[in-house]
Amino acid sequence: MSSALEAREEVVSGEMLLEVEGLTKYFKSDTGLLSGLFGSDLVEAVDDVSFDLQKGETLALVGESGCGKSTLARTILQLIEPTAGSVRFKGVELTESSNRKLRPLRRDMQMIFQDPQSSLNPRMKVGRIVEEPMKAHDMYDAAKRRERARDLLERVELERGYYNRYPHEFSGGQRQRINLARAMATDPDLIVCDEPVSALDVSVQAQVLNTMRELQEEFGLTYLVISHDLSVVRYIADRVAVMYLGHIVELAEKEELFENPKHPYTEALLGAIPVPDPREANARGTLEGDVPSPIDPPSGCRFRTRCPKLIRPGSADLEGIELPEEASEAALSEYEMSEAEWENTLAFTRGVRRRSFTIQEGGIDQEESVPLSEAEAVVDREFFEGTRPGGEPDRVIDEATAMLAEGQWQEAAERLRRTFEETSICALDRPHYTVESVYGTGEHFTACHLHRE
Repeated sequence: MSSALEAREEVVSGEMLLEVEGLTKYFKSDTGLLSGLFGSDLVEAVDDVSFDLQKGETLALVGESGCGKSTLARTILQLIEPTAGSVRFKGVELTESSNRKLRPLRRDMQMIFQDPQSSLNPRMKVGRIVEEPMKAHDMYDAAKRRERARDLLERVELERGYYNRYPHEFSGGQRQRINLARAMATDPDLIVCDEPVSALDVSVQAQVLNTMRELQEEFGLTYLVISHDLSVVRYIADRVAVMYLGHIVELAEKEELFENPKHPYTEALLGAIPVPDPREANARGTLEGDVPSPIDPPSGCRFRTRCPKLIRPGSADLEGIELPEEASEAALSEYEMSEAEWENTLAFTRGVRRRSFTIQEGGIDQEESVPLSEAEAVVDREFFEGTRPGGEPDRVIDEATAMLAEGQWQEAAERLRRTFEETSICALDRPHYTVESVYGTGEHFTACHLHRE
């Protein structure tokens, strides 16, 4: 191992730089129509997020577009005022600090933006762009700033002579190196990288990532990297936090998360990584359904509306948990289903909600009545094939099928949802578990009730 890497490991095991606890950011909706439809006018972009970051470490934040990654980063930096929660940077509580108190801390917290083109002022020369943060924080005199800007360009593997050129004269990868040089201008402790290489070609991505790693080893930089590209994450991160609809659903050391994922959403993301063998790709599962609205997110586990492993209802799972009005422990005790019966019932529930099949000829949008026998035949053929559960679940399926025969899709979906999805522990209690690490030494957090034991 090189001396630089040894020095980095020593830094990572050192002091805590950033501590985030219960961080929440809600936005007020711009239109009252949404409030009328969903019963709320708040967009829950980030909800009760907690993690910490040690000096010299790289934490990657991954998830689908729109899950709240960038909002979380901007809220941490206090570019957006949080709704609730705590952010401590170098022991200072940022959420309670005035702008005057935050100003000297901002030089130690810098950001690299996703688009290397739009994040650079086209009217300014590269030298002035790199000097701007130093000037804003009254660092050095003009001559020293010029010399430091040239040095920084050289550090990110650009020529010192590029100082007098304009951004449009550079390629995308070179522009992102300029962004990196600008972020380093104030000698920060923390750099937040918002999709730093997503707009670049693969070969250029590798060059920029190598530069980031070299600078981290040399200067002990700490990175919070936002990305949706898991190959990038695996290359640069020490730990990975997986985010879904404003919640962190899994957090573990990199190798632990890639080799021993515990949350179904993490498994789905890993399964979506392109592989060279198309025969293996055919075996991968894909997520069904759309991401719910952050204006009206699901209760309990927010991933439950798309989760292929939703836990079936049962009173044994719900001890001490308040049940919804539609359910009772007596009814839940009758939900005795085999795994195959539960999978078919869940597929039927979601198929009705998404209208992924048709009862009558001509399409699912024709909500006309059909004979009940035809509806029953379609439901059995599409979902059950003789594996329908008995007891209370079977009665509810019969009721929903009769509603479909009358063209009442929304009513049927609501009946099935209340009975099967809303009475699962996944809907009634927000999961929060720490499981044993197999490939790492740190904590492995997962927000999934599959690990409640």
